[in-house]
Amino acid sequence: MDTVLFDLDGTLVDTLDDIVRAVNAALRAHGLPVLTHPEVRSRVGEGGTALVDASVRASGRDVGPAVVARAQEAYLTGYAASPAEESRPYPGAVELLSRLRTAGIRTALCTNKAGGVTHALLGALGLDGAFDAVVTGDDPVGRKPSPEPLHHALKLAGGSAGLMVGDSRHDLAAAASAGMPAAWVDFGYGRPDPGQAPDFELPSLDALEAAAGAAGIRLRATR
Repeated sequence: MDTVLFDLDGTLVDTLDDIVRAVNAALRAHGLPVLTHPEVRSRVGEGGTALVDASVRASGRDVGPAVVARAQEAYLTGYAASPAEESRPYPGAVELLSRLRTAGIRTALCTNKAGGVTHALLGALGLDGAFDAVVTGDDPVGRKPSPEPLHHALKLAGGSAGLMVGDSRHDLAAAASAGMPAAWVDFGYGRPDPGQAPDFELPSLDALEAAAGAAGIRLRATR
């Protein structure tokens, strides 16, 4: 593998508290019920629309699409304005990205998060120069679990074979459809669906290279 593709939330960065704060502020402003940390945690990999939809379902009301759209826009705007009050890279994340690129291995970010919020968060955390390619949830290629975002990220990064690292069933499904091996981080927000089997699990990001090697996956420099 000459490229490592990463999910963002729950994989490289712990963003949960900031997402809960921002989405609940938007929900309150539109008269919708707030979500608990576990409710948000279970839906982070699905993007912000899923969070607003969950609140609408919990309300039991007939909420029109215009209200949903306004709440969604308020969430994205508020979150992008302050994406990193409490969000921090997981231990070893910054070092891993630097280590891979120094070793000549390409890195790509493939997230279902909206582009504006993604780039604001990366900038706030000093990670905006850490990737050869960034593909977000509102790019024309679509969203995980489709394999197309992974194919697109690999192409943009200039790689030929990728390893996907993520924390959700969408990451595993996208990698399987794309014909890529997948690593699952066991400290993230999601859980694999029954029958989904990552090629290997990661207890920490520091373990990536060793765990990949133990699984028979060789990381190969291309530059």
